Amino acid sequence: MTTLALDHPAVVGGHTLFKKNVFDAAIYPYKVIKVPTDIKLGKKVKKGKLRGAKIYILTLEERATCDYACEHWLDCYGNNMPFAHRFLANDALYPAIVRDLDEIDSKGKPYQLRLHVLGDFFNLKYVFFWENQLQNRELLNIYGYTRHHPIKPIGKSLLSVRNKYKERFSIRFSNYPDDPMSAQSEHVSTDGIGCPHQLGLSESCGDCTLCWTMLTKPVIFYDH
Repeated sequence: MTTLALDHPAVVGGHTLFKKNVFDAAIYPYKVIKVPTDIKLGKKVKKGKLRGAKIYILTLEERATCDYACEHWLDCYGNNMPFAHRFLANDALYPAIVRDLDEIDSKGKPYQLRLHVLGDFFNLKYVFFWENQLQNRELLNIYGYTRHHPIKPIGKSLLSVRNKYKERFSIRFSNYPDDPMSAQSEHVSTDGIGCPHQLGLSESCGDCTLCWTMLTKPVIFYDH
């Protein structure tokens, strides 16, 4: 994993290494909600209540949308993702997401959306946007991770949405041991269940499902 120096322009300026792959949804000619190509994520959920559901992803710009407190500000795995298309956190993003979700909804089947392959919830308006989507889209299920702990405004709002939608909004707080439904780096805590994919026990998130079905224990992730 590439680790940047403290004085690197991407670290100081709070943006990705790959600015050419950051797009404005207003002029982007393709879908912003994509089908994953990474074998780690998988393309379908293979067990549980969502068995058969397709998996989709949304990728924002790392660091630019993230909490500066993130432990991986220097060694974000986005540093090693030069080809991923990231999207600006601007007003054009919202209608683009709605357009793509409308198309997915039209298929009439439950689906699982991974927020965010890169990036994070960048303001309260964006959190409320996703709350509204969950309210109006019964087929939508979301999972992901955030560095906004529930002691901060964005984190508090995320916790409120998670409590409201429980099994459909499985957002884990990264490195926040006080929350049983968290995601911990191994150097922060080992009290939980190790990521089965990293341990060689599962081929993909779609095979595993723990991050959105195990609601009472942390998932431990190991340094790449």
